Order: sequence, then structure tokens, then C-alpha cells
Amino acid sequence: MPQFTLNSFGNRLRALRRAKDLSQAELARLIGRHQTAIGPYERDEYMPARDIIARLAGILDTTPEYLIFGRSPHRTELPVVGAIRSGIVVNEETQGQKTRLLNLKEGQIVLFHIDDDGMAPAFPRGSMAVVSTLSDDQTELHLGRIVLATLQDGRTFLRKLLPSRDREHFDLAALDGSTIAAATIISVRPVLGVLAMEAFSGPGMS
Repeated sequence: MPQFTLNSFGNRLRALRRAKDLSQAELARLIGRHQTAIGPYERDEYMPARDIIARLAGILDTTPEYLIFGRSPHRTELPVVGAIRSGIVVNEETQGQKTRLLNLKEGQIVLFHIDDDGMAPAFPRGSMAVVSTLSDDQTELHLGRIVLATLQDGRTFLRKLLPSRDREHFDLAALDGSTIAAATIISVRPVLGVLAMEAFSGPGMS
């Protein structure tokens, strides 16, 4: 499997652009640059001027600090307060371990609102699928997992990836619906989990 890192300006810019589902030409247009401007930035051939970085940050909902240095003043941390072993909750501190804080991966995770019942009960209507922004063209490595699969015709589905009778294709199964058989898949994005709407607060929640 390819190794993905966000250890440069170009990698961070590419991940954030893909998370917004923007092409390089679309992003260039939004910042008032030529349609070929973004490619060299993402390849780290040179850094854009500070005013361009500020425009990029505004469009991509991040900060110039994150784009340039990889640091974000709004980094989200979640506490790991315990473990579940054999179905029993074990408090970390009672086991002599301190509560840990895990940082969510900046620019590598996006949410998709679930608005149908095709993947219930694992992904009920109204929940949010947590999806990686990094796509993988080695589809077979994700067999048996829930993925966002992009087909040759450009459509993308949230489905469980299964082997097909034809080794060149794959089946995409809904948990509570029909299966797309023998699909030609261009790339997949791993689904990392699901969150209920109760996990969120603030503007944009309804």
C-alpha cells in the first residue's frame, strides 16, 4: 500500500483540496491564479507568496500556519480513558495507565452525512461517516471493509467491498439493500468509522 504523509506544504495542500472535492484548476480559479498554478505548489517545486497562502487557507478552511508549518491552533484531541476487553469496560487509570490524548489527523479526515438506510444499522440515517481523504488505487487491499468506492463512470458509493466472480471487478454490497455486482472500481477511500449527530455541537447542527 502506498505510504501517505503530510510532511510538506504540497502534501497538506493536496489533502485539503481533495477533502473539498476541488480540482487543481478549480482551486486555482478560486484564488485568482492560472489553472496550472496549483500543480507546482503540490509538488513542492516552490512556495506561493504569503497572500496566495492566505487565500488558499481561507478557501480550504484552514490557517496559513497549518499550510506552511503543519501546525494548527485548532487541533482536535480526544481522550482515551479506557479499554473494552471481552466486552467489559476497563478504566485506564485503574490499570496504572494515564489517560492518553490522541490527535485527529489534520486534513486527512472528512465527514459525509448519511441520508438513506442502505448501510443501516452500521450507518443509520442521520449519522456521519468518517472517511479518509486519501484514495488508494489498490482496491484489493480493502476487501471486506466499508469504503467509498469510485467507479469508472465517476459515481461514488458507500458500500462493503467484496470479491466478484470476475477477478478484474468487485462487488459493492449495501448492508440493507441491493448489491452492485462486477463493478469497475477506479479508487477507494477507507471509511474509518461512524459518528452520531449527538457527538457534535455548534453552528451547522440541526
